[in-house]
Amino acid sequence: MPTLVFSVLRLVLRTQPRSPSFAPVTGCSLLFIAVTCATLQASDWPHLLGPTRDAVYAGPALADKWPAEGPRVIWKLDVGEGYSSPVVAEGRLIQCHRLEDQLHVECLDPATGTRHWTFKHAMKFRDGAFFDHGPRPTPAMRDGKVYVHNTDGYLVCLDLKNGAKVWSRNAKADFKSSATWHGCTASPLLTDKSLILPVGGTNAGGIVAFALDDGHTLWQATDEKASASTPVLKNLDGKEQLIIVTREALHGLDPATGKDFWRLPTRKQSSGNVYAASPVVFDDKIFLSGWYKLGALLLRVKNDQPEKLWHLDDALSSHYTCTLVRDGYAYGFHGHAWERGGPNLRCIELATGKVMWEEPKLGSGTIVRADDQLVILSDTGELQLATATPKEFKIKHRAQIVGRTTRSYPAIADGFAYIKGPRQLVCADLRALGIP
Repeated sequence: MPTLVFSVLRLVLRTQPRSPSFAPVTGCSLLFIAVTCATLQASDWPHLLGPTRDAVYAGPALADKWPAEGPRVIWKLDVGEGYSSPVVAEGRLIQCHRLEDQLHVECLDPATGTRHWTFKHAMKFRDGAFFDHGPRPTPAMRDGKVYVHNTDGYLVCLDLKNGAKVWSRNAKADFKSSATWHGCTASPLLTDKSLILPVGGTNAGGIVAFALDDGHTLWQATDEKASASTPVLKNLDGKEQLIIVTREALHGLDPATGKDFWRLPTRKQSSGNVYAASPVVFDDKIFLSGWYKLGALLLRVKNDQPEKLWHLDDALSSHYTCTLVRDGYAYGFHGHAWERGGPNLRCIELATGKVMWEEPKLGSGTIVRADDQLVILSDTGELQLATATPKEFKIKHRAQIVGRTTRSYPAIADGFAYIKGPRQLVCADLRALGIP
């Protein structure tokens, strides 16, 4: 909690207006702020898709209106290649990117963009489609440690204080994985004791749990190759389950042992045609969506038995973006970024898969829900503020923040959005009561 207090104090001081009529922050004011902060919890964004792993922001309210020139940019930083998303926790921001033939893991001050440390490691990966050659997995933060999985299969744990290496593994080599066309793309999922990855090794190393403290193998399961999807950890059917899709099946696993609770075969996947979006778990159901003729699937799990409710090809088939589920409806991009004119944004009724509306030619992107608003980061680098209901979709504001091609999720923490573009990392103020 002290980290949060000092971060807020620094932010208040840094954002004071430079006006003769403005009363400076006094010692009493600072004391009040510090005491107030002690009762609050920071809205960290510690791993892919945020704290609840569903791309939902639940921190302080965001503005429902933006200035004509767009949200205020607090700072910018030049960075290298990579679709890896930023993460924010424990008063620090972590961004992975590639410069020349090195992976860079940057630790920054979220308020100012000041570098605290940089960890570097050799990187020779080349994308199978000759797109971006940088890191794609998003790091995860927990209890003073940073866990990084790189596109080439390198897995490392770093000390958040100084960037010192705690342990490392070469998961791709250790488990003889062929990865996907775009390399090792799944982001690490952390439990209390383990880091879990769909490694895709065919020597009983399809899914592997590594010990958080020293990286040794806790368990390994299946001979199934990896998809590009990041697993989620959810309570389902009365117990905590690891929900993960490989290149052969959707699994519900015991996160402590790797034992299958249930398994449901998927349609045919290949190295370049795989699921990329994470499964979405809600109530007793799972929504799984993929392009490449994989379709959208809704199933119910009861007594360790998966039951298909529907499987449709023209409902909401996502290329790589996680679908948002709310009040019986799903919102997301249907289509591939470079096929058939690009994706359309859709709302579907979950009970039937019926398309409620479609917003054509919006392009591809990532979506975060904040209460009743959507924050959409387009692959062109444009940030959009929108509202969506089962009846209509409306873009309220839009602003060009970074460039094309942007595939990362924004990390939204305490009302600030941290956005990774092709060559730049930007902090934008989205707060409802932003300090002028």
